[in-house]
Amino acid sequence: MKKFLKKISYTVLPVWLFFVGMVIYLWSMDESAGDLMRLGLIEAGPEYNDSIAAQLLPRVYYTGESDDSVLRANPADVVVIGDSFSHGGGGLGKEGDYVNYVAHDSGRRVVVFTPQDPSLSSPMQVAYDLIVHGGFDSTNIRNLVVEEAERYLVPRHSGFTTTNKPLPRPTAEVELNTSTDERKESSPLLRVKDYIFYHVFGYNPICEARLSRPMFGGPEPYKLYFFNEDLLYGMGCDSLAQRRVVNCFDLVIAAARERGINLVIVIACDKYDMYQDYIVDNPYPRKTLNEDIERWMAQDSDRIVYSKRIHMPLLEQGVRDVYMFNDTHWSPASARLVAAQVISRLK
Repeated sequence: MKKFLKKISYTVLPVWLFFVGMVIYLWSMDESAGDLMRLGLIEAGPEYNDSIAAQLLPRVYYTGESDDSVLRANPADVVVIGDSFSHGGGGLGKEGDYVNYVAHDSGRRVVVFTPQDPSLSSPMQVAYDLIVHGGFDSTNIRNLVVEEAERYLVPRHSGFTTTNKPLPRPTAEVELNTSTDERKESSPLLRVKDYIFYHVFGYNPICEARLSRPMFGGPEPYKLYFFNEDLLYGMGCDSLAQRRVVNCFDLVIAAARERGINLVIVIACDKYDMYQDYIVDNPYPRKTLNEDIERWMAQDSDRIVYSKRIHMPLLEQGVRDVYMFNDTHWSPASARLVAAQVISRLK
């Protein structure tokens, strides 16, 4: 027995202690770090976030409403459908996202609609299905904001369909006021798995590049970190992809107009797209999707908010932390600028 215990102390115990230590380490960083650092890839967390957290405001908007009948009973001034940019996906949480600033700076009741089924990940699809099947009309909401990240816009629009059925009603087991990002929050065990895969086996979904001047306030002001998926989607759309993108926009805009809903669309620029012109000897292809969509949708420019157009002047002026160093989302100050553009389009 002693030999067995001794053998374990040299073999299993160190591995177990390492595993437990990694779980504790990655769990502790989750609440105060951006989505890039949560994977254990970038050494920047609480200190960096604390340096800009003074811009945050208390959260005042409702999140996770998944039953449109509730909105009929208690109408909202503004309903938001979106992805992580609309659900506090950044390292500073919901207090720092643009939805919170829309609520604060407009004084309106803002509700974020969260589909019951997490597989319904396309904001434009969710918006269309709710509108055409009577979930929303001008009697219960006046303004609908649909936000989608540039990264997945083309595949989401390519999969858009007009034959979907109404969204299912929430069941008793589904807790309202729980946003999609909270339901899908990765466990510490999954984060340990990611850390090992990325650091030991070399599969790293994060790209890094050196910038021509300091653009962040973290420990590496010249370093840009972004998801490699920024390079996988929306790079050089052919004519078919263009038609699908435009068709999706046109159908949702027409559906909202028919029912008297003021529709505002927000395009959240990829981090790579935002900083690509400042990368030293950039080895990656140039991304032009934002500019392409502006050209394709010129006739509806008054209802579309392009975050790239809002934030690019800040980069040109030398403003740091337009996006978070350890995250793929905007900083709070940048989010507030997006909110101001959204508010200017509300009725």
